[in-house]
Amino acid sequence: MLRHHLYVRLLTVCLGFCGTTLFLGSQSKLNVLLIMVDDLNNYVGCLRGPAKTPHIDRLASEGMLFTNAHCVVPACNPSRVALLTGQRPEATGQYTNAGNFREQPGGMDRVTLPQFLTGKGYDAVAAGKIFHHPHGTEEEPRTLSDPISWDFQWRGDVGTPGAELFRDDNGLAKWHGGIVTGYFGTDIFWGPIPHAVEETGDWQITEFCAEYLNRNHEKPFFLACGIYRPHSPQIVPKEFFDMYPIDQIELPVAPEDDMEDIPEAHRENFTAKIVKPMKALGEWCNAVQGYLASASFADYCVGNILTALKESRYYDNTIVILAGDHGWHIGDKERIEKFTLWNQSTQVPLIIRVPGLEAGNCDRAVSLLDVYPTVVDLLGFELPEYLEGVNIGPWLNDPSAPKKEPAISLYREGNYSVKADEWNYIAYDDGGEELYNLADDPHELRNLAADMAYAKQKAHMLQYFVNYKTNKAFE
Repeated sequence: MLRHHLYVRLLTVCLGFCGTTLFLGSQSKLNVLLIMVDDLNNYVGCLRGPAKTPHIDRLASEGMLFTNAHCVVPACNPSRVALLTGQRPEATGQYTNAGNFREQPGGMDRVTLPQFLTGKGYDAVAAGKIFHHPHGTEEEPRTLSDPISWDFQWRGDVGTPGAELFRDDNGLAKWHGGIVTGYFGTDIFWGPIPHAVEETGDWQITEFCAEYLNRNHEKPFFLACGIYRPHSPQIVPKEFFDMYPIDQIELPVAPEDDMEDIPEAHRENFTAKIVKPMKALGEWCNAVQGYLASASFADYCVGNILTALKESRYYDNTIVILAGDHGWHIGDKERIEKFTLWNQSTQVPLIIRVPGLEAGNCDRAVSLLDVYPTVVDLLGFELPEYLEGVNIGPWLNDPSAPKKEPAISLYREGNYSVKADEWNYIAYDDGGEELYNLADDPHELRNLAADMAYAKQKAHMLQYFVNYKTNKAFE
């Protein structure tokens, strides 16, 4: 009943605003604009972060900002697969960046969100990185862009040019002198580029989306736009670096003894090989500056899309969803990039703007897995049985309503994080545990798992995990 009431209310509001200027198809069904920003963490301004992101902040002021939203997996491919299939890695088989969920058992039968909507009469259009890969510059789309999900994919570059300016003759980043090889040696670098914004792939992606929003559409649309920065390397036009003078950069909180109270096997991971020289060679401030500049550049690109939507005939009947695909470390926890179950790696910006609904903030723990069922519900369709997320539509109406389901993330099979209210409980496949109260300890510096004073809270969080593993209802 709530779902039907909400849909009727949205449709009524939309019809009232849109009048007779829209085609019947766009009047009878809401459109959906999905904006994915690669590797965008909780540094955005609306989450009280240090990045200057006025366009994302403005969207947050117009929609529901979920301040406690988390990815399913802190890695690009499995995170996006979970969002777009509405299913967890245990179902899709997509646990890591390697591989293609379509090649897993049952993969070709999985109905992605754009496929579901095309089956309901929508046009599904993508530009940039939505699945693990964008279409690319070649005529044939890249396999990991999941071509069967789309009616049309924009063809072109993503990110920004200029990477060759920061690499030596061996293709390794100049700043570390070639002491690190592999991906971390070739792609982890930062710095301003001399190119204009208009010369970047990310801006050209938004220009396509702006032009698309200016067209007359006889059918409702699902338009997905994927901005690549702040994904590594953090290289963007100089004006965005100028926003963050190097002498004003504040480093992430990272005390030297931070790793002493966590399970020994998890005190260091493969990213340490770049974190240690980054700090030793005095590049940490530059790395943080590069990330902040890249976040502001991404925000500027997002603003181009949002301005186009605002000026289009579709503003009052288009749902807008903006999300990062996972969080990001920049030297905190002796890590860089993602690939952990700490809050800094799993938390993402998630904003849902629905025409006719009031703006607000919701601090309930939610997951990117919840996007698919929520979109389906908002559009007035019945939820398919294969969806494993929670329809968070009710929290768009009442952000303070109780929520019994936690947000559960995993990194590599067998390692899990359970987020509920202000708590983060981590269980590793080797029996190691961590427990943090994010309200008192937002940087997760004090592992409370072995503290008997928190035994009851740990047992409570563990029960969430047990219920999840045994498919029992959350209480």
